[in-house]
Amino acid sequence: MDLDIIKEDKEKIKFEIKGEGHTFSNPLSKELWKDSHVKTSGYSIKHSLINNPVFVVETDGNEKARDALKKAITRLEKQTNEFLDKFKSLK
Repeated sequence: MDLDIIKEDKEKIKFEIKGEGHTFSNPLSKELWKDSHVKTSGYSIKHSLINNPVFVVETDGNEKARDALKKAITRLEKQTNEFLDKFKSLK
């Protein structure tokens, strides 16, 4: 997975995730919306065969967009690890 920052300032970040699609992008976008400082979180995929979502994340200025993204990724990682632990404990 490659991440390319297209544009960034304090309140807004636009980036492309190469080699990913909706499976990764939907949970990330939904997790970003849980942050009270995030005003906009969304992505687009120009063509279904290219699978390179372009994200836009914008905050209210009380939190940097990059920080909101990092927090969302950390929360997703925690949820994924909890699920994996529960799955491994099944008999």
